Formats: sequence, structure tokens, C-alpha cells
Amino acid sequence: MNRRGLIALGVTVGVGASLLGAGAGVAVAGPVSTTLTYSCEFPLIGPYDVSTKIDVTLPDSGTVGQPVQATNLSVTVTVPEDVVAALAIFEAATVDGTATAGAVVTDSAAQAQDLALSLTVPSAVIPPTGPLPVLATGTVPPATVANAGTATVSVAPTYQARLTPKKADGSQTDLGTFDLPCTANPATQDRTLGTIPIAAAVPGTR
Repeated sequence: MNRRGLIALGVTVGVGASLLGAGAGVAVAGPVSTTLTYSCEFPLIGPYDVSTKIDVTLPDSGTVGQPVQATNLSVTVTVPEDVVAALAIFEAATVDGTATAGAVVTDSAAQAQDLALSLTVPSAVIPPTGPLPVLATGTVPPATVANAGTATVSVAPTYQARLTPKKADGSQTDLGTFDLPCTANPATQDRTLGTIPIAAAVPGTR
């Protein structure tokens, strides 16, 4: 498979819609951003580190028992120039696919809730030279926090993409469709996106 396509899909951490799902009456705070490095296992060339930038707007507060909502989530994966060059060998002109990723919401009692993200990687044009920034979008279910205090939102340590590089005429390359597993590298890097203050539920509202 195409290395670049893989990287794009992995972004699979990416995501132009909501990260935490829908919530009612939740105010929106300012945007947050983080850039992480993932090691992706590319076919033919093996592991390769790629940079992934995650931008999202987190709510400024939440309430126990009520879903919280994050908006404007986007993930941009930058495919390195040498990986892009390798795609030319297979006459790849574009790449698209899907990806599965995740986020984790941990409340003040250390109870963690995993949120699954299904992502779409729209067709991206592969340049003749230079790096390739790829944007992925998708949605995830809502998160409901059980304990008052501060909830921390972080990016899951892994994601997997399924990519299909295509020739200029729209036909598949010899790479076909391939899976691209990616793992945060190093594992110790801070994957925190931000925190949300969670208030206790008002009696009679839960």
C-alpha cells in the first residue's frame, strides 16, 4: 500500500466534526491543539514516524450525568517527502480510505471512558515532490462523566487506517488496499488534549 495513504488514514486520529459527541446546553471554550508523533507500520518499508496535529474546541464546563461535547475537531497528518516520493514508484496520484481511532475521557475518580472514532479520509492529491498534509474527518459518540471535578480528554495511543492509493485514471495501484497500524512514539509523550471542569448534578435533573 501507499505509505502516504496510510499515514493520512491513520490520522486517523483526524476529524472535522465532533470528538466527544453531542451535548445540550454546553458552553464552548477556546480551541486547543497538540502535535504528536506516531510510528506507522508501512508495507514494504516498515515503521516510519509521522507527525499528526490535532485541533479541537473543548466545552468550558460539563455536568455529571450529562453528555459533554467537543467541536471543530480536525486531524492533519503530514506525510514526509521521502514517503511521498516512494509512492511515485507505484504511479499513485491520489489516496483515500478510512480509519479507526479513539479518545479517552478520564474523570476525577480516574474512571476512563473510551470513545471510538470512525474516520473518513477524502481523496488527497499526491504532489510530485515535497511533504503531503492530509486531513481526516469523522464523529464519535458522546461522553458522560460520572464524577464531579476535572475530566481530562486525551488521544488514544493507537489508531489504524485502511488506505487505497489510485492512479491518475482512478484505477488501483499494485499496492491495492492496505491496513496501516500506528502507535504513539514515544509512548511517554503527553497525549492530553485538555481538561473540562465537571460540576455535580443538580438534584432532580439526573
